[in-house]
Amino acid sequence: MTWTLYYDGGCNLCHVSRLQAEDWAHRAGQPLNVDVLQGGAAIEKGYGEAMVLEAEKVYIGADAWLKLLTIAPWYLRWVGLLGKLPVFREILKLGYGIVAKYRKKWFGSRACALPSQPKKG
Repeated sequence: MTWTLYYDGGCNLCHVSRLQAEDWAHRAGQPLNVDVLQGGAAIEKGYGEAMVLEAEKVYIGADAWLKLLTIAPWYLRWVGLLGKLPVFREILKLGYGIVAKYRKKWFGSRACALPSQPKKG
């Protein structure tokens, strides 16, 4: 099954994270499509500003990262396993929320080439 990752194309951290996810997917043999949250498909699906991963189901934010960690190199997979513990999962979600809130301030932003939208009329 092909996974689809939607990320904030205007955020430097998100861009680097997308590249990392693509590398992990390639190494794991997991087909992965990527698209920006600002694109038509993500907007039609009602996705907000948090990273989204469509795999067997839809994972958002920290849960998307936890799912991506299942295809990470062996030395990072333990973080994903810890994410199955409710207390650790809540800590990860809190950390994700803080980083998401300040990511452009801390890591900067980039130009995001938006897909052309069909003209209405």
